[in-house]
Amino acid sequence: MSHTSQQARSNAKAWAEGDHLAYYANRNLTPAEIRILVEHSEALSQRVLDLGCGGGRLLSYLVMLGGEVHGIDLSPKMVEHCRRAFPAADVRVGDLATIASHVEGPFNAILAADNLIDVFDDSERRSVLAELRELLANPGGLLIFSTHDLAYHDRQQQSREQGLARALLDTSPADLYRLARNKRLITRNRRRLAPLERRDAGYAIVNDHPNYFGFLHYYIGRDDQERQLHELGFELRECVASHGELVGPGGTGPTDSLYYVATPQ
Repeated sequence: MSHTSQQARSNAKAWAEGDHLAYYANRNLTPAEIRILVEHSEALSQRVLDLGCGGGRLLSYLVMLGGEVHGIDLSPKMVEHCRRAFPAADVRVGDLATIASHVEGPFNAILAADNLIDVFDDSERRSVLAELRELLANPGGLLIFSTHDLAYHDRQQQSREQGLARALLDTSPADLYRLARNKRLITRNRRRLAPLERRDAGYAIVNDHPNYFGFLHYYIGRDDQERQLHELGFELRECVASHGELVGPGGTGPTDSLYYVATPQ
């Protein structure tokens, strides 16, 4: 993509300036990810691409499945770590916004976990999804990605006190201490990014909590995501909530993210 939005530039800057390796260098899976790895192990054991592979959280399991594993991440530190820890994988520094210049398809499966594609605005996000479709084997290739769930966000906003209480319960004492200590940074980030927030038909751009409210993320509901995928030449195969249950039309999940599995039409 020739144009990069202010949202994407801001998110990339926040990611590059932070030291996230300690947080992402683990092998922890959600129930949704376990379900997807088991159900789609055939495609995931062939030629697969892990976008935003981070510290190798999912990459390690893909290597275990025995296929031809490729990984891309924006952070040189993350890439260096993955090369040392998982030498069987081909891991490179690369930008999702220009993914076609870093890898060559076709892939039997492409993964974008941790709501990776939500760092882009609507037009960029659609362009990325269209490029990923071109990199997939057709027929049979799988795009597996997670994204922020707008229905969950709206439900939390309707009950702010309940949402705050739940967020505090889910936050460790150490993280609560860091939040209190960095209150000034949070305030500065929220003021700086507030003009870039927006609500449009079918999606929203939200300044949310990671990196002390230093990121802007794309939120979309389950049915609008299915429509968007269809417009871009995909067929939705399943939507999975974080606890591993399938989410049908009109549904939402118990957390702020949903996983989608789609294939080129």
